[in-house]
Amino acid sequence: MIKKSLLALFLIYAVGINTAVCAAKPRIAAIMKSSESEYWQIVMDGAKVAGEELGVDLSIQGPVAESDIAKQIAMVENAISRNPDAIVLAPSASDPLVPVIEKAAAAGIPMILIDSGANTDKYVSFLSSDNEKIGVLAAEEMAAALKKKYGKAAGKIACITFLSGASSLELRKKGFDETIQEKYPEIEIVDFRDAQGKIGIAINIAQDYLTRYKDLKGIFASNQPTGDEMVRALDIANNNKLAVIVVDAGPNEVWGVENGFVDAMIVQKPWLMGYMGVEYALKAIKGETLPKFVNTGIVSITREMIEQGLAEEYIDPVAFHDKE
Repeated sequence: MIKKSLLALFLIYAVGINTAVCAAKPRIAAIMKSSESEYWQIVMDGAKVAGEELGVDLSIQGPVAESDIAKQIAMVENAISRNPDAIVLAPSASDPLVPVIEKAAAAGIPMILIDSGANTDKYVSFLSSDNEKIGVLAAEEMAAALKKKYGKAAGKIACITFLSGASSLELRKKGFDETIQEKYPEIEIVDFRDAQGKIGIAINIAQDYLTRYKDLKGIFASNQPTGDEMVRALDIANNNKLAVIVVDAGPNEVWGVENGFVDAMIVQKPWLMGYMGVEYALKAIKGETLPKFVNTGIVSITREMIEQGLAEEYIDPVAFHDKE
């Protein structure tokens, strides 16, 4: 009788262990370029919602500044040491992150890249905007804005990038430069400066452009921090005469479109990128075959679109998806 009771208790204990194992959530580590910028807050919100909806044990982190590449590398190293089921990574630079990406692959940890690529193929899937196309579209919008304001697509323009070496930004620069050179020979790019991944630098660059180039006709800012700060510089100078194109939908950028300081805002889908990053990581854990590259899409936002209520999904994706 005692032996039967012990056997029953053992079976109950064994079943309990098995149930706990089966109920364990997949562990996914998500590492962003930055933890504090408006853009990355949106990406993280999408990832968090995906984690909740898909039943994932999700950890999210990122360095304070996108320029702190060493910190991001350390975060990936620490994630690998904890042996998660998958990692979602937005590489801050295309070369320095290669060793840790390949280390994760060698450890059998599926790696999903989002937003920016890296110079390796040791990842499962890469979800991003077509960044070269962002540059091409920005150049087209710049030409259209110059023609609208000055009568033709011609004149001196200046540009600001946030961090040289970041794959996404380098591709935007390439698309912009090549399109201007090939299609608009009367547009002259007089300067294309780098904010070195630091907040507060782009506003100084923009202010210097306004002072240095008295005959400047336009400015292009290639991401949210540079766009927000450039719009702030234009507001301080009370200058809404330039042709201005920005990328992303930071608060100052949106204000700039609404108040006539920005002609077009090339917007990505960061919330979707974050959500799909976690979704694809879970699919990779399950062994599903995934495409090597997924284009998450872009759209050009104008003042008319905002006034007509057609832009909420793109300029305030957190609120938009919260209502769904």
